[in-house]
Amino acid sequence: MIEWPAFSTDEFLDAVRDAFMPGATSGIAECGGYRVRTLLRGGRAVTGLWQFPVYREPLDPATVAGGTRVPYLDDVVVAVTRAGEAGPPGTRPSPFVSWRDFPDWETFLARSQAPPGLDAPATVLRKMRKLERELGPVEHRLFDDDPEVFETLIRWKAAHFALTRRDHVLSRPEVVEFYRELRRRGIFNASSLRAGGRLVSGQIAYRVHGRHLSRLMVYDHDPALRRYSPGSVMQLLTLEASYRAGDSEFDYLMGSEPHKYTYSTHTRWVGKVGREPAVRRMERVARRQVSRRLSHFPGAYNRIRAMERRTKRWVNRAR
Repeated sequence: MIEWPAFSTDEFLDAVRDAFMPGATSGIAECGGYRVRTLLRGGRAVTGLWQFPVYREPLDPATVAGGTRVPYLDDVVVAVTRAGEAGPPGTRPSPFVSWRDFPDWETFLARSQAPPGLDAPATVLRKMRKLERELGPVEHRLFDDDPEVFETLIRWKAAHFALTRRDHVLSRPEVVEFYRELRRRGIFNASSLRAGGRLVSGQIAYRVHGRHLSRLMVYDHDPALRRYSPGSVMQLLTLEASYRAGDSEFDYLMGSEPHKYTYSTHTRWVGKVGREPAVRRMERVARRQVSRRLSHFPGAYNRIRAMERRTKRWVNRAR
C-alpha cells in the first residue's frame, strides 16, 4: 500500500476558518435530524462558502448526539444512489467511485463506459501509448513535491476558468493563497503526468479517512497535445493509483462534468436542510453579487478585499 498523507475533518475545517472566517469555531450542527461537523459562528452554521465549496456529510446518529441546533444547513449529503439513478429534487450531484465493489483493477476497467462523445478507457490507453511514442516516456507521480508543479496547475486552471467566466474561484487572491496554505499544512498534494519530461497534466487532491478527493484536475491546453487527451490519461492513471493505494473511494466532489460519469459508481446528492432565514439569504446573495461585480475591476476588488482582511485582523486582536 502506498503511504499517503492524511488529515482529519477538524484539521480541514480549522484551515478554512483560519483563511476565511477567523471568528468561527468547528463543531457539530443539528438540523432536521441531520448532524454535521461544520463551522459555527454566533451559534449559527456558516453557509454559502462559495470561495471554497465543500459538502457536509451526515454523522452517524448512533455515535454522535447533540450539537448546536440551527434552522438551516446547506451543502448536506441528503442521499446516496448508484450511478445513473436520480436524486431528490433540488439536489446537486457529487459522483464518486467505490473501490470496495471491485476485486481487481481489470474488473473496474471492464465495467467503465464513457458517455457519448467521450473516450472509452481502451481509447485513453491507446492515446497514452501514442503520447509515449511521440513525446517520450510517460511518468505518473501520485505525489509530486515539486512546488512549481503545484503553482503550474493552479495557473492552468485559472486560465481555463477565465476563458468562460471572469468571476471564478481562482480569480480571488485569498483562495489561491488558501490552496498554498493547505499545501504547506500537508493537506493538499499534487499529482503529475509527464511525457518526455514535460508536464502535460496534473491534479490537486487530498485524502481523508482513506478517501481520495479530487479538488482540481487540469491539463496543458497546448493544441499540439490535444490528440493525446492528456487530461483523460491523467484521470485514468490517477484512478488506478488510488485503487492500488488501497483507498476506499475516489471522490470527484460536487459537479456534473461528463468525464466523471465514465468511471463513477455512485452519486452523493447534496442539498439544503431546513429553511434559511430571509435576512441571511438576502445578505448572502447581496455579498455574492457585489463580489461578482467587483471581480470585473481587479484593482478595486483587491483593495477592498485587502482592507477587509486587515479589518478582520484588527477585530480578532481586540477580542
